[in-house]
Amino acid sequence: MIYRTPEYCLDFRCIAGDCRDSCCKGWEIDIDSETAEKYAAISGEFGERLRRSIKNNSFILTEDERCPFLNREGLCDIYINLGRESLCHICSEHPRYFEWFGSVKEGGTGLCCEASAKLILSRPFTLCEKKVPDEEASGDYDEELFSMLLEARKAMLVVANDEDIPIGRALIQVLDIAEETQQYIEIPGTLKRKVCYEKNTIKEIFRCFYELEPIDASWLPYISKCDEAFPSAPPYSGEYNPYIRRIVSYFIFRYAMKSVYDGRILGYTVFAAVSAVFISWLFRCGAVAEQPCGFEECALIAKNYSKETEYCEENMEKLLELFETEPFFASEALKAVIAESFGENVGEI
Repeated sequence: MIYRTPEYCLDFRCIAGDCRDSCCKGWEIDIDSETAEKYAAISGEFGERLRRSIKNNSFILTEDERCPFLNREGLCDIYINLGRESLCHICSEHPRYFEWFGSVKEGGTGLCCEASAKLILSRPFTLCEKKVPDEEASGDYDEELFSMLLEARKAMLVVANDEDIPIGRALIQVLDIAEETQQYIEIPGTLKRKVCYEKNTIKEIFRCFYELEPIDASWLPYISKCDEAFPSAPPYSGEYNPYIRRIVSYFIFRYAMKSVYDGRILGYTVFAAVSAVFISWLFRCGAVAEQPCGFEECALIAKNYSKETEYCEENMEKLLELFETEPFFASEALKAVIAESFGENVGEI
């Protein structure tokens, strides 16, 4: 089996207690059946603590929504007492993600993790492959469709990372590739083509994000503050281009091939494009504050955005539905938003 992943993922390391937003806080942590059996057999005081801290195959979070085994130093007591091999599946794998397509396995590390976000934003997007033992995969798919989607994704990634193509133009070309590919997929739910673009369309996009269920209590106040700063935001700065290209590449790589199962290639690509637009505005609105939005701030913004969107199944589905129904997400309208956001001439695009 071939395992394909962005090259930067090979250097991912959890920063444990140095993480400012631990994945052991604010999330329901499910325990897989194999690990649950192992915990049930642990003897002694720590075994008793384990069993007291589990209910319905999940850890019982504390009042401030921390995992009961996250200690004051931000480290895991299970890891300390029993070793890495005793972590449940989700704890040992997060923030890694995987997809299986026959003899091909793809994966990477998610943008929602602070350490991973820094890797994603700091490294050029390149893929690497290696052979791994075969793993059982579920789900049937059309081989011809898979090949077509693979070529489309490859073309989108080339465009997104071509520094000779202005970032706005690159996003529009990526959308064109996805739209052309979508035309070959006969599955209901493609985007409506009614165009509705006005100068306040970017504000309408902000409104869509208010409709999502917040994961972190600070998220809605933060984007509301950015919304208020919108009129004072400086023009888009080219210094953000590498970050935006790498964020777009992350979303395209992670989601485009899911279309082999649900046919949503255009929806997933719109998600990548809208994410680029929205995050770029957060960068700009953040720069209204006392200090510029540098690398650390950009990585934090991208990480928080990922946590609030793709790491909530309900929010992700809500966004995909909005992309398919709201007229200002139709291709021509979105292209105009992209041109405005990145300071490019819509007439030339």
